[in-house]
This record gives sequence, C-alpha cells and structure tokens, in this order.
Amino acid sequence: MTNNLPPISSTYRSKLISAVISVSLFFVVYLILIIISLLMIFLLGYGAIRLVALYANYFTVIIALGLISIGFIVSYFLIKFIFKKNTYTTRHLIEIDRKSQPELFGIIDEIIRETKVSTPGKVFLSPEVNASVSYSSPFWSMFLPVKKNLTIGIGLVNSLTVGELKTVLAHEFGHFSQRSMKIGGYVNQAEKIIFDTVYNNKDFENSIKHGSGHWAFQITGVISVGFINVFQYILKMFSDFLFKNNASLRREMEFHADAVATYVTNPKEQASSLLRLELSNAAFNNAFMFYADSDNQYLPENLFENQTLLMKVFSERNNHLFEHGLPKVDLEDITRYNKTNVKIEDQWSYHPETDKRIEMIRKNETKNIAENNNLAKNIIRGYSEVCKILTSKYLTLYNIKNTGKIIDDNDLFLQLYNEKYPYRLISSGFNGYYESHNPVLENIDELINDTEGTEKQDFFSDKKVTLVYEKAGAESDLYTLDYLVANPKAIKIFTYKGRLYKSKEAGLLIPKIKEELEILKKQLLENDIFVFRYFYSLADDHEKGILADKYRKFALLDTESDVFQNSINNFTPHLEFMMVTLPLEEIRKHRAVLLKNEKPFKDILKHFTEESAYKDFLTIENKQLMKDFISSEYIYFNHDKYIQKEVDVLFSLINEYQITINKIYTDFKEELIEYQKRLEKAY
Repeated sequence: MTNNLPPISSTYRSKLISAVISVSLFFVVYLILIIISLLMIFLLGYGAIRLVALYANYFTVIIALGLISIGFIVSYFLIKFIFKKNTYTTRHLIEIDRKSQPELFGIIDEIIRETKVSTPGKVFLSPEVNASVSYSSPFWSMFLPVKKNLTIGIGLVNSLTVGELKTVLAHEFGHFSQRSMKIGGYVNQAEKIIFDTVYNNKDFENSIKHGSGHWAFQITGVISVGFINVFQYILKMFSDFLFKNNASLRREMEFHADAVATYVTNPKEQASSLLRLELSNAAFNNAFMFYADSDNQYLPENLFENQTLLMKVFSERNNHLFEHGLPKVDLEDITRYNKTNVKIEDQWSYHPETDKRIEMIRKNETKNIAENNNLAKNIIRGYSEVCKILTSKYLTLYNIKNTGKIIDDNDLFLQLYNEKYPYRLISSGFNGYYESHNPVLENIDELINDTEGTEKQDFFSDKKVTLVYEKAGAESDLYTLDYLVANPKAIKIFTYKGRLYKSKEAGLLIPKIKEELEILKKQLLENDIFVFRYFYSLADDHEKGILADKYRKFALLDTESDVFQNSINNFTPHLEFMMVTLPLEEIRKHRAVLLKNEKPFKDILKHFTEESAYKDFLTIENKQLMKDFISSEYIYFNHDKYIQKEVDVLFSLINEYQITINKIYTDFKEELIEYQKRLEKAY
C-alpha cells in the first residue's frame, strides 16, 4: 500500500486473515481428499490383484475390475473440473487505448498519479451498468505478478457526470492498490471445484450408476456414488466457511476502495453516483428485457438511448428531481419505503448495502476536489457509434437473434414499452398514500351516523404516508422473526433498531413488534375514518350513497380476495410435479392427490363466478373459461404421458384467475379513490 492512500482498517486486516486461513484450509482438505482417492486406487487395486491371484475366474475378474474402477472414478470426480472448458469471453467488450479515447485515459492517468498504483494491463468498454477490476487469468494470478484489467460499463457512463465517473474509476483503482485481490484467484479455483463436484455432478453420477447394464458395474457405480456423496458433504461444509469469509473480505475491500475514491475526489459526487446506480441499472435492464421478451419482433439500434429515456420515465414516477441532466436520487429516496428495523447482514454478498457505504463515505478523509458536472458520455469519442457496437455485442452475448424491426426512435420505443408494460399509479393526488395502502372500512353504516371529524385535515401528509411503510416494515419484521424462531440456526446474530441480538432471542421481540403493529394499524384506521367522513361531508345526498356503497363493496372485495388467493396458494403446490421429470408411478400418485384437491378448488371457483362480489366485474371470456373448467373432468395423464391440452387449460385457468382477482381489486380501489378526488374538486 502506498503511503498517500488511506490505510486498510483493522477490520479489513482481520477479514483478510480469516479469508487466507479459510482458503488455505479448503485446499488442504481438498488435497487430503485427493490423497485419500489415490490411496483408494492403490488399496482397491491391490485387493483386486490379490483376489484374482487367489481365485481366478470370470466373476472374480469382473469384481476386481469393479474394485479398481471405484478408485479411479472417485479420483476423476475430484479433478474433472480441470477438463472443463473455460467459457469466459471478451466478445461483448471493446478494448480501448489512449489513442482512441484520450479524454478518458486523461482521467485514468490523473487518478494513477494521485494514487500511485500500477497502470491497468488492458482497458475495456462493456455494455453493463458497472465498472470492475479483473485478471485476464485468475489462475495465473495466483502464482505470477499478472497485471489487472479495468472494465468500464457504458451503461454506467451513460448515467454519470465526469466528476462522478472519476470517483467510480478512483474506486476501481482503490482495488488496484489491494494485494488481497490475489485471494480472489484462489477462491475462483475453489468455486470451480465446488460447482463441478457438488452442484454440477448429477449427470456424472447418473452415467456411473446407469452407464452399463452389467450388474457388477451397476453395483460399482452405486458404491462409487456413495464415496462421492461423502466427499461432496465434506467439500460443501468447508466451502460455506470459505465463501462467507471471502464475501466478508470483499465487503471490506469495497469500503477501502470507497475510502481511496473519497480521498482523491469528493464525497458528494461519490455518493450521488452510488445513489443513482439502482435507477440506472433498472432502466438498462428493463430496456433490454423489452427486446428479449418481444419474440424477435424488435431490435434496438442503441440500447443506451432507451436506458436514458427509461431513467427519465422512472424518475418522474418516483418524483426524482433532475440536476445536470441526470436524475438526482437522495438517500431518503432509497430508504423511504424500507422501514424494517430487523437487519440481517447478507453473509454472501460481495457489496455492502448502499446506505452503509454512504455513511462511511461521509466520514472518510478527502481532498474534496472541485466538481465536474459535464455529462461523462461527452468525453467518449464516437459515443453514439460505441453504443451501437456494444448494443449489438450485448444482444449477441445473450443470443438475441438479429431479426425483427429495428427501433431507432425513442418515442416509438416508449410507446411500445408502455403498451407491453402498462404502468398504473394509484391517484397521485394523495401523496402516494394509497400506493401501498388499502382503505378498508367495515363499519360504514356506523360512520355515516357519526358526523364527528368532518373538517379538512392533512390526511395525506408525509407523516401519514410514513405510517403506511412503518406498518409494512413491522409486518416484515414479524415475518423475519417468526422465521428465526422456527430456524434458530439460520443465522447467529441480527440487529433490531441498531442493537445486536442473538438468533435465539428473536422470540423475545415478537410481542413488542406485534404491539407496535397494532398501534400503527389503529392510527391508519383512524385516518381512513377521518378521510371517509370528510369526503362524505362534501357529497350531496346522491353522492353520499355512491361513496358509501363503494366503501362497502371494497371491504367485501378485500375480505373475499383473501379467500380466493388462499385457494390458489393451497392448490398450486399440487401442480408442481408436472414441472419435473418423475417416474410414472410417482406421476400417478401426484395426479391422484391433484384430483382429490381439485374439487374444493372448483367449489371456491364456482362461488367466485356466481356469488362473490367479484362476479359483477367478470368478462364474458372470464366466466366462460372458468365455467368450462368447473364442468370439466380432466385426468391430465393417460397412457404414460400427459394430456397436454388439459394441462395447458389448467395452467391458463390458474393464471387468469390470479390476474382477474388482482385486476378487479386494483381497478375498484382506483375507482373509489378517483371518486373521492372528484368530490374534492367539485366542492
């Protein structure tokens, strides 16, 4: 580490030691398993030779061959990852140099002078909303002083200012200064071993057990798989320890790289680039998914123009201001809807949570250099052409065929996007109060007779909206704690409102949170009552009746929706057997259970179509589809194969049933809220 950069923290140092120990331990265990497998070859081979020497005939020769093959099979199982072809490719990247991109390399050179780290071996442009440091060969990086490469995502550049881009690159050069990156090479090899031996071994096991029809070799296969399963258990046990420690180190490496970036740039631009990242990523992924889901109907000419447009659309939906031509996302914007107080650290994540990173960035030492608010894309020479090339490369990477109409107009893209993914906002006139809250009042007749509290109040203030998300947070906390009570060994510790608790203490907090949840529900109910009384007082006699009826109807829809949703939740697990390959007898057993549970499901579906509050909103097509299914006598499986037409009808019915419940509920909720809005405007 060079002297002019922030030193690594004591936490970083301890995580580094833990990671080194865990990597070393894993490879020691792996080496021991290889030695054991070689001993098996020797001992079983010796036993086979002695057996044939003692009594040579057809059967002893077959048994001897089986014994020898067990050792070789187990040994091959441990080293077969070596023969796997490396699928990593750079075909989606563009390699650049200072001649082709002098302005970008000017920033890179400036950061190198500030940090005094080594220059990158190669610099690439990629399509992603990301920037990263990597080795060309993680394997050789374990043994040789291999240079690190820098990859800069154009999806990221597209959503940054020049100053923000500099903070991102400074963060990446913070990784250049970290010798602990070498550990990644060892972990990478361990991941290959684990994946190939533990998670990608079914085909190998099946070929061993069933590859030969001869009884002796089938027995040999079963015995070999038995040894393999024991080895898998050992590798899995040590791999969890390894990967958790490595992830913990990687999080500390991120904090340190952040500290380097803060030191050589400024915390404001560093924080703003981080806070916009999720929005930028969502815009890019949604633009790409539009084309991926279009069944080769459409192709983008420039995916990054679509990303820019969707960033604007998503910003408007979330009330983000624009600053310097880009959305301004505040920390409060990403924490506003998350009011959970139970916090569990993701032990497998390589990146800390954004709010924790921002908190640390604001504490870091900094030179606080001047901001540069010019758009970063303006320093990329031939930017439009680069975007088009990377768009084509990205589509090829994900096997999107080069067919369909090319979309080169953002207005057309937005029109098609909105048609495919229609966005519904529950009346923006109430400060988002109803977005995640349903105004269910079950005692409307009592409220009508009570005229108290009809004056206008600030029913939809930020404070009231916060109650909605605090209630959701409390419900989420209860769910988490209930899980920890049922699974006390899932984690060791968690925090609640900043205080550390052991997993076994989860049950102690449940009564307190239940009490808080009831208070929140009561406060929201009181507010909903005041809202109803206020709008009821505005209405004339005719409108009063309409408003009251709408509240009654919505309360009934809400009650019934639970019943109908439960019918789906209880029935669909009985369909899961159709999605996997099973022996014929297993299929018949599952089908019998399905047919048994189909009758009560049909009874509820009949009530839905004929008696429920939902029946008045069903289309003719809805009713016919459900009526046909109710009267059907499907068996789904016959003559050792599925009756595909019946299976398709069943899944279509379930899908339509779910969509219909949600649509009717949401449509009527919006109708109720819009009616209130019209009453307020009219008076």
